This record gives sequence, structure tokens and C-alpha cells, in this order.
Amino acid sequence: MKQHRRSMLVGAAVIVAAIGLSGCAASEQPKSDVSAAPELSQEASAKEASAIREIPDSCSALELQPNAQFTGGDLGVCVADSLASFGSGKMQLTADSYGVVEFTYDPEYSFQATLEGAGESTKLVFQDGEMWIDAGAGPIKGDLESDDPQQQLIGAAAQMYRYYSDPKQTEGLIAAQPAWQTDAEQALVSLPDGSDINAYRITSADEFTWNGFPVSEAILWFAQDWTPVGVQATVAFGGNAETYSQQFYDLGVPVTIRPL
Repeated sequence: MKQHRRSMLVGAAVIVAAIGLSGCAASEQPKSDVSAAPELSQEASAKEASAIREIPDSCSALELQPNAQFTGGDLGVCVADSLASFGSGKMQLTADSYGVVEFTYDPEYSFQATLEGAGESTKLVFQDGEMWIDAGAGPIKGDLESDDPQQQLIGAAAQMYRYYSDPKQTEGLIAAQPAWQTDAEQALVSLPDGSDINAYRITSADEFTWNGFPVSEAILWFAQDWTPVGVQATVAFGGNAETYSQQFYDLGVPVTIRPL
């Protein structure tokens, strides 16, 4: 049982890196295993948030259109700014574990998630610099100074999250590949809330290395006005290549982070 719980926690620690990469900030076309129509109040809130949202200067300086070419430096700043410009939202995460992540930037980036994998469910909450994980036997708080190895592991996950959720890391990931290009045509993407949206698919020109990790491919999807739709990256950790993907929806809908 202890070994099982430890493996679940290790998996949760790894997935934190994927969440962190999109925190400032998916097969060939993003897919979702969950389809639930948003409540009318949420839909209204999203439309209102979209109406008052200001496009970041870093994005408005770039022309989002077919066959557009971007430098990694300019695009990285835009990607890091675009999601935060909505203030809150949800993302469908797909990797070894999958599930829905709710996030907010009020006042600092925080998230809560329920992830499924290998027939098990894991809950995570990151708020006020603290990481809590419940792998089925009750919530455990991360603490690097603890004598409990599980608390140490979760504390390491929190430390890793704080590092990867820094917008500078997202900028660095995109900037590590100098050349990016938009496809000739938009793609119709189905989101987890049941809606469809036309999005521009922006791909990395070639393989590249980020923070010592080989990235074989990275793909970004953005809709009109640089609205984030999806992110996908295939990254090698410890010699094993994993593809992490996120789809964003309910952007601007208020999120309340609840402790475990």
C-alpha cells in the first residue's frame, strides 16, 4: 500500500511540471474525454470577461494570421501573457494522468485539479505557495523539512511547480526554438465544454532543447485576439518522451480554490 501511494505521488509530482508549464501560459489535434455544457451563468461570465479583457501588448504587436512566422523570443512573451490576461479559467490536461485543472491569478497563480490515471484518482491543490495532494488516503501537505518521505516528495513537487509556473519559464520554452510558423488554414477545435472554435495552429520549426530537456515538437493553438486554445509539447524526461497537452476553456469565469 505504501509503495502504491508513493507511485501515485511520484506521478502527481511529474504532472505538476506539465501544469506549471501552462500556468503562465494534445495529439495532432486537441481532444477531450470530457464534454459538459457550461451553465448559463458561467457562459455569461465568460462572455463578459472576454469583452473586458485587454489583449496584452506583447500579443497585439504580433499578427496572428495564416502562414505567419514568429521568432521564439517575441512569441514566448505573448504566450506567457495571454492566459494571465483572462485572470482565471479551466484546462483539460492529458498525459499519463488526465483531468480538469481550475486556475486563477488572484492574486498569485493557484490551481486545483482532480487527475485520473491507472484507475486511480488524485486531487491536487496549490495555493499560497503550498502544495497539497490526496492520492486516496487523505490530504498530505508538502514539506521539504519533514521526516516523512511523502511530505518531502510533495514539497519537492511544490518547489518544482513554483519554478515551472514562473512566466519566464514559459517564455524560455518558446524562445528556445528560434522559429515558429502558423499553418495555412485555421483548424476547428472542439473544447471540453462542448463548444467549437476556429484556431490557428502554431508549430515549432524543429526539435530543440529547453533547460537540458529535448523537445521533439511543440504546438500552440490560439483563436482570434490571441485567445489561448491549446498547448502540446513532447518532452523527454529521464530518457522517456512524454506528450503533455492542455486545452483551455471557461476563460475569465471566476474560480474559487478550495483547500483539501
